[in-house]
Amino acid sequence: MVDPFALPLLDPTPQLTLLRAALTRLAGSTLPATARMALAEAQMALSALETVMLNGSAAIDRSVFDSLLAMAGPDIAPELVAQMAADLRAVSIALARGLALPDLEAIKAQTHVLVALAGSAGARGLEQGAQRVNLAAHHGDTAQINEMGPGLLAGLGTLIAFVEATQITPGGKK
Repeated sequence: MVDPFALPLLDPTPQLTLLRAALTRLAGSTLPATARMALAEAQMALSALETVMLNGSAAIDRSVFDSLLAMAGPDIAPELVAQMAADLRAVSIALARGLALPDLEAIKAQTHVLVALAGSAGARGLEQGAQRVNLAAHHGDTAQINEMGPGLLAGLGTLIAFVEATQITPGGKK
């Protein structure tokens, strides 16, 4: 067994997957009532962690977004925010259509764009979720896409609201 503390944890997805599998195995065994309760609590906590990782709702790093605006400068920042919001809305519409069908090519294209937009806005969890859905689309894994799609769209909605709430007047005043 690999020591989980041996390496720095850059992407906890493999560890979360192992934890999910271990909890599933435990759920299939005979456990006393107190252990069943503890197992249910662990499963709920893991689900919450997976949701945060996927949709990034609690993980928009404002400093990354502010750095992007600072690089753009006070004259370009308002246009940048407006364009990012429009691009995110377009991705949301096209991705929702692609997920509903499912259209793997559309999912690949939209998650590719979302990776860039989420990353530049500081939504690391959403960026990673989009990468995972993109990879699933490349592998034709519609089960994983169906499982992850709703959370990805929810995280995208959160990012859209965050970007649209950023009011910048020409000259750089927020």
